[in-house]
Amino acid sequence: MGAKYIYDESGVTFFYYALTVLSLVVAPATLYLVFGKNSSDAELKPKTPKFHSRKVRTKSNLPKIKLMLVLAGWALIFLLSYKVKTTEIKEAEMWDPYKVLGIDSGESEETITKSFRKLSLKWHPDKVGKDLKEKAGEMMAEINRAYKTLTNAEARENYEKFGNPDGMQTQSMGIALPKLLVEAHTSPFVLMLYGLMFGFIMPFYVGRWWYNSTRYQKDGILNPTMGIFFKNIREHISQRNLIELLTAASEFSEDDLKYRPSEEKALSEIVENVQRVSRRYALENFTSSKKFTSKDNWKANVLLHAHFFRVQISDANLADQQQQIVMTALTLVHRGLLQISTVHNWYNCSTLLMNISQMLVQGVYAFDAPLVQLPGITWENQPAIYKDKGLYSINQLMRMPASEQRQALDVLNDKQFEEAIRVAKVIPRIEISRALLTVVGDRVITHQSIVTLVVKIKVANAHKMISPRKKGAAVVDIEEIRDEDTAAIENFVANHEKTATKQSPPEAYCPYFSGRKDSQWWLCFANYQGGKLVVPPVRIGDLDTDRVIVLSFQAPAMEGKFKFHLSVKSDSYIGCDVMQEVEMTVVNPSTLPAEPPVDDDISEPEQDSIAAQMAQMRGQQAGARRAGDESSDED
Repeated sequence: MGAKYIYDESGVTFFYYALTVLSLVVAPATLYLVFGKNSSDAELKPKTPKFHSRKVRTKSNLPKIKLMLVLAGWALIFLLSYKVKTTEIKEAEMWDPYKVLGIDSGESEETITKSFRKLSLKWHPDKVGKDLKEKAGEMMAEINRAYKTLTNAEARENYEKFGNPDGMQTQSMGIALPKLLVEAHTSPFVLMLYGLMFGFIMPFYVGRWWYNSTRYQKDGILNPTMGIFFKNIREHISQRNLIELLTAASEFSEDDLKYRPSEEKALSEIVENVQRVSRRYALENFTSSKKFTSKDNWKANVLLHAHFFRVQISDANLADQQQQIVMTALTLVHRGLLQISTVHNWYNCSTLLMNISQMLVQGVYAFDAPLVQLPGITWENQPAIYKDKGLYSINQLMRMPASEQRQALDVLNDKQFEEAIRVAKVIPRIEISRALLTVVGDRVITHQSIVTLVVKIKVANAHKMISPRKKGAAVVDIEEIRDEDTAAIENFVANHEKTATKQSPPEAYCPYFSGRKDSQWWLCFANYQGGKLVVPPVRIGDLDTDRVIVLSFQAPAMEGKFKFHLSVKSDSYIGCDVMQEVEMTVVNPSTLPAEPPVDDDISEPEQDSIAAQMAQMRGQQAGARRAGDESSDED
């Protein structure tokens, strides 16, 4: 038995196939386009005022192309649906000898012969007119075949078994493709399409994906950049050298950010302005790096320092590139340099990198007064405010009465003052309300034990009020638990994740940072004497009112008193960091109270119990074996 492939002549089965495949692709794509992307775009859009609106240079026409493809897909779906509805399906009829002879199935041979003779007389070519001779010939062939099938035993058996008097025929299989694809005059075009698809388009996109995947780390940083960072970062490194190392990233040598000779004049003017501001306010000279000397690194370094010193850039193209460099640099600090530093447990280096993060977000230089984050406070009037009023930080300003605040900021007009106070109220003021070191289940900390650090952080000026605990409810606030209450501490540590409420981080006020930036924090616990982090910094991304952090680490291997620095650092604001010294006393394990004795005695079973009877039987069997051994020894 052979196989016969039948292509779709009418096209209806191909339409069904194409409609199904197209629907499986277009419907999910439409849902993603409508519900998946719009919400994320709204969340990423900044809501705070910005001095610079960055044009997205890397943005392509891909969203428009996706929309056009989805619309084209729906147009094809409607067209195919119309074709499926209007195309007539021709069903193949099974050949039936009884129907040809005009009799019912199961009739006798006499009836079959009688019907055959009657139809033969009617359709014999000699009995019909000239216009029916061709049809008569076809009818006679069908009549003779039907008669032979029903009167010949073998032919009739084949028909009843296989539906054909000639026996089993070639198996036919339908293919839901139009016959046009396999016809001779269209085969070159089909082969050309296959070659274009599998020989060029697919290898191109697979190769591009593979090339990009091998170029980048999992965090989206170029591999050469991470190599430069690993090779040049050190534990004891200055903040200036860290900024120079940051500008050596390969990302700044990409096509959209690399140096162009046409930009030389504009960049030289920016350098002059940066040097002027640096000498006047930062009391240092801005110079190019002696280690990373490429033009791409120099350009990135110049534009970053122009951002730190808030130097205006008249060239719109360079101003746009500056904002892109700032956003790229922030990613490199968080996902590149800081990760390398924390892996080595470098406390001082990690702290400097967190400071650089604040500088990038706020557009300030190292050790600037926190007041410059407020609108209206500039490099020019801030020194006068500090010299005349002794005002340096935002916290200091907010502790003043309203009348003194207005007097302290008399360099601002009324509108500027109101805006400055409004922003000052938004900038968070953090407190460490409780820091507790404990070994769960013990009252003291012994050497090499697992110590649990419980820290509660509060936002003192939070807009949302923390709901008070109901009377009679279980203690869930670590501030209400005494240091000696080990059972309550253990219960809190075990259940604090279940009782914690999810918070949404507020957007940071950063007018010199063109993108949206949520206010986030790092919790650091370090041995400042040795300059090492005890545990990696914890990134807190949902601090709105308060947050409890629980960490674990191993106690030192020796006894004595140890001092640590517990700090909470912002990644967006300067002057908001808090630090607290925590002391830990490690004692000898012999000071722990003795463990209560464990009663491991097994009580004797009662005499009338099954266990007692089984024990008695085992004893009798053992006695019999011992008696047998003694008698064998005597023999």
